[in-house]
Amino acid sequence: MNILWTALLSLLLAGLFIQLAKGFGWGKSVRQDGPGSHLVKAGTPTMGGAAFLLAAVLAWLLFGETSTDGWAIVGLTVTAGLLGLYDDLVSLRRKRQTSANDIDVSTGLLARYRLALQFLIAFGFAFYAVRTDHPLFGDPLLDVLAYGFIIAGSINALNFSDGLDGLAGGMMVIMLLPFLSASFAPYLIGALLGFLWYNAQPARVFMGGVGSESLGAALAGIVILQGWTWWLPLIALVPVLEVLTVILQVAYFKLSGGKRLFKMSPLHHHFELSGWTENQVVIRFWLATAVVVAITWTLNGGLV
Repeated sequence: MNILWTALLSLLLAGLFIQLAKGFGWGKSVRQDGPGSHLVKAGTPTMGGAAFLLAAVLAWLLFGETSTDGWAIVGLTVTAGLLGLYDDLVSLRRKRQTSANDIDVSTGLLARYRLALQFLIAFGFAFYAVRTDHPLFGDPLLDVLAYGFIIAGSINALNFSDGLDGLAGGMMVIMLLPFLSASFAPYLIGALLGFLWYNAQPARVFMGGVGSESLGAALAGIVILQGWTWWLPLIALVPVLEVLTVILQVAYFKLSGGKRLFKMSPLHHHFELSGWTENQVVIRFWLATAVVVAITWTLNGGLV
């Protein structure tokens, strides 16, 4: 029932956000070197993740069990979301001040600054996880370092996965299903269901960095505190492949003197340029996620 109420709240807040975003001109800039079919998406309201994140937090505060671990996960999620929001705002400001011919206005903060702040947030949560007896290797320093990299990696994996209508939100709902009894997870699922009503193709709103980065942080935080850390690469196999294709593409491009390993990265763009429609990519990535989550769920004994 809490999922239903959260979904309805998210549906309301996302609808209000769309009207607000249109009034203020918070439209998304699209990569000029991306698939040509995406150019029509330019100007679609972005930063919609703020709406579903607010819905999830409000519903959790009203109906959830506000345990210490719950506060830690919500704090991690909101902090990562605020960083994503700042990145979105920087991108919007650059869009208004700079011609698209001069600079890629689809980007916000420089990657090195964004990554440094992500690690700062990640290590803060990692320290909490280790201090509250959630070991990984058993060595406190090694565990903090490992958790920090896992969280930062998850943030970026979900961020790279947010490139098609409904892709990241739908996968996140599926990846959270084993954690329905965990703090905050069901409220995030409900909030995403409400948001996906508007984010399905053709999307009326995009989640932006505020949405994708908060989702990546939430997934990692929940998995770590529930003791499923070793299963995360399988649960999030598609987002892991998304970020790996970006890394491999950049490395191969530099080593080969300008050649490309994939038609385009992240992975979803490769399949688009290979002839799959956007809906085909999204649904097949959802299905792949459902399969690996079901396998993980079975192997690890079901609900947390």
